[in-house]
Amino acid sequence: MCGFAGIYKYTVLTEDDIRCVTEMSHAIRHRGPDDDGIFTADNVAFGFRRLSIIDLAGGAQPYTEKNGRYSVVYNGEIYNYLELKEELVKAGEVFEGNSEVEVILRLYAIHGTKFIEKLRGMYAFLIYDNKEKSLMAGRDPFGIKPLYYRNTAESIVFSSELKAYLFDSDYKGFSADKALTQHYLTFQYVTEPDTVTGDINILPKGSYMFVKDGKAEVNTYYRPVFKPNMNVGYKAKQVKLRDAVENSVAHHMLSDVPLGSFLSSGIDSAVITAVAAKLQPGIKAFTVGFEVGAYNEIADAAEISSHLDIDHVKLQCKLKDFTDNYEKTIYHLDGPVADPSVIAIYLISREAARHVKVVLSGEGSDELFAGYRIYDTSRSSASIRRLPSFVKSALYGLSKLLPDGVKGKNLIYRGCVPLEKRFVGNSFVFDEKQKKKLYLPFDKDVCYTQRTANIYKEAQSHGYSELLKMQHCDLNTWLPSDILVKGDRLSMANSLEARVPFLDKEVFAAAAELCDGEKLKDGTTKFILRDTFRDLLNPQTVVRPKLGYPVPVRVWLKDELYDWAKSIIENSTATDYINSTEALKLLEKHRKGKGDWYHHIWAILCFITWYKLYVTDSENTKNRVRKGEL
Repeated sequence: MCGFAGIYKYTVLTEDDIRCVTEMSHAIRHRGPDDDGIFTADNVAFGFRRLSIIDLAGGAQPYTEKNGRYSVVYNGEIYNYLELKEELVKAGEVFEGNSEVEVILRLYAIHGTKFIEKLRGMYAFLIYDNKEKSLMAGRDPFGIKPLYYRNTAESIVFSSELKAYLFDSDYKGFSADKALTQHYLTFQYVTEPDTVTGDINILPKGSYMFVKDGKAEVNTYYRPVFKPNMNVGYKAKQVKLRDAVENSVAHHMLSDVPLGSFLSSGIDSAVITAVAAKLQPGIKAFTVGFEVGAYNEIADAAEISSHLDIDHVKLQCKLKDFTDNYEKTIYHLDGPVADPSVIAIYLISREAARHVKVVLSGEGSDELFAGYRIYDTSRSSASIRRLPSFVKSALYGLSKLLPDGVKGKNLIYRGCVPLEKRFVGNSFVFDEKQKKKLYLPFDKDVCYTQRTANIYKEAQSHGYSELLKMQHCDLNTWLPSDILVKGDRLSMANSLEARVPFLDKEVFAAAAELCDGEKLKDGTTKFILRDTFRDLLNPQTVVRPKLGYPVPVRVWLKDELYDWAKSIIENSTATDYINSTEALKLLEKHRKGKGDWYHHIWAILCFITWYKLYVTDSENTKNRVRKGEL
């Protein structure tokens, strides 16, 4: 796991370009504190930071082949690189060391851009052809590893993290795109491939960019498609699923340094940890909790670790841990991501990094096996959806007369309103009516459905069911733009490599064949996953619902965090975006119990803080980065 920055010039490289890449690389040194390097050629420069995981003695980057033609910087892990290397050796290829970068360049030399289809893993890379003066940039199938780029008339500037552009001397500085920020207030993040700035993009998951002769083209090489198979029996699907997950975990445990596992109270991390414990008995597991009732998973996770007989490291956090690390967490997320779990993930990553260099994590399971509770609404509202249109129209009209919170109102809403108009991913914060009051640059012609229109168009072309549409939407919004962002940025902020075995092409192939009833059954989500691995787990874990790094923001904003939140809003520098008066009204309503507004308030706080760090106070932020304070 590493990080890099790079520049590809359409003209000749200058000393200023090299200095810029060096400073950008230094800004993300947390991604690779073990080593650094720089590569320059006629029109390209790569800066690299290394976190040594595999081939500790070798594997230094940037790496150039002995003949001098191809050079590469690469972030991530190729889990099948030994198999690929063996194939190349049998074909007569000779290798100097045991690193992945040699394999990558040999494959590229033989297969060109098509080589990326052979890779199994999480990765982002830049490959430069010193003869053709061309560049290939690639990213893994699910978007686990990030790759940002800024395209101008003179160059393309790449980086593993958005924050590096604070040190891009040719960049005019960060701002918040008004339309994208309006969308952020609904999604709680800006959906890829855009970023909140509007002028820096992230290479789409499962895509690569090829640059030559002043032209840059982006091509998709992998697109996950669900293909439910009713001709294969349930038991056979279980066997395929078990084999795929166990094989994936085994590949993800490839490491020359200590490895552990994140462990919450749920089924996803429990399955990964249980399989890993079979392969490496006594593996360390890490759990975080807060000292507020239902927001503490430590006891349940301890029950799992006891059953598996593994070393369990527990991190009990307090309010001060939350406030002390809030700003640093927002900074490391790159863009505003209003997911309340982010502080917990940052804290447990910091703790885990004191013990190991690599952790396994359960991300991706919910999207593949239908784990979110909202997915179950695809069943509960089915009978209403089948009603004639005029009946649904009348029902919807009646439901609008019912007060919020009345049982059945949401069920009618979900049955009467098409999914495409109400579901944008696993989170939905502000609707358009609410944003009109709060968001000062509000544009009535900008609607959240614009961000998902093409996603649903693709789902429709595959003939997806209501459930599969929701999973497909989350795979293209929530997973890459929220789940994987916080997983990568907050682990790497602590120089920790987080690996996600569920997000593997072979595991997805097994999940893609599942029918709706094999995922949602007997009143539970992820039924087949729970059923397939029940022999490894204690019975309580098999049926326990998902919590997902719960943080008591909802509770604290009514009391302990009220003055803290109020101060952030009152001292906001994002006054051209957020109506502070309306924001304070929401905070007061939440405090008095007039509705549950914590998520809305949290989205406001995250944006205000990000805006201060990256826009209005960016020079101070840069100084803090140079001093190692962020």
